[in-house]
Amino acid sequence: MHKNRRMKTFIAIPIHPPRGLRKLLPKLEQLGPAVRPIAVDQMHITLKYLGATDLEDIMPISALLKQMRSKFPRLKLAFKGLGAFPSVEHPNVIWAGINDPTLLKAMVDYLEQETEKLGYPLERKGFHPHLTLARVNAKPAEELFQILQDRENAEWGEVTVDTIKYFQSEQKSQRAQYTEMQTVKLYKR
Repeated sequence: MHKNRRMKTFIAIPIHPPRGLRKLLPKLEQLGPAVRPIAVDQMHITLKYLGATDLEDIMPISALLKQMRSKFPRLKLAFKGLGAFPSVEHPNVIWAGINDPTLLKAMVDYLEQETEKLGYPLERKGFHPHLTLARVNAKPAEELFQILQDRENAEWGEVTVDTIKYFQSEQKSQRAQYTEMQTVKLYKR
């Protein structure tokens, strides 16, 4: 395999955050350079990170997404809670939780099974449904810990999800840039 015949890819659900989360983002931005909020137009829930993807696999993966169009309905996602990976005490990623991720988990299970047939490994860590709001790349201001504690169980609102996208990811000037390669609309119930 040639290195130049591969690209980093992932499958995700684009999310336009509900009003409650959009009001939180400026507060995170005010915490200084250690906390980098995700741009609203880049927000998504990753269903399957494929990583280095052979160009020959693009079409079979695209076909999988087309199959999802008839297998999974549009859904509403309610966002609840605020947390951090790997922990609230040592945050690298600030996230909002998802109230009932049942259908998301079914999508992930389907993608895991089908991409494994193409030679992509199963996710070792399991699926932890969340929406990444910010990345933390240094010791954050103490105020972040208070925000996390105060909003641990906050209800942020809900969104309707009707689209799955296949993205290419490239690292550009310390930030990932996502290029949409395919969009699939989910069916109406």
